[in-house]
Amino acid sequence: MAKIVSSWNDWDPLKRVIVGRCDNSVIPPEEPATSEKVPVDSEMRGMWGLRPLETVERGNECLENLVKILEDRGVVVDRPTPLQWNQAIGTPDFR
Repeated sequence: MAKIVSSWNDWDPLKRVIVGRCDNSVIPPEEPATSEKVPVDSEMRGMWGLRPLETVERGNECLENLVKILEDRGVVVDRPTPLQWNQAIGTPDFR
């Protein structure tokens, strides 16, 4: 079976990379594990759910710029299909 990902060292030129998307990104509900990661003066403090559209658009704009820079340097860039991060998940064991 062929290897899907190969990483030989930190110095070879980058050949291929995955760059995500900001679409449908969410702010997780505040809990002890996440509350200290949001700066006290952030507008996101106390918010949860879908991120504001302007922040998603700005994030996607920055990622598109990164993709352009990488492709201009000959790097193959894979972009995943956006996921719906705010849907409930579950298994037979939990919801």
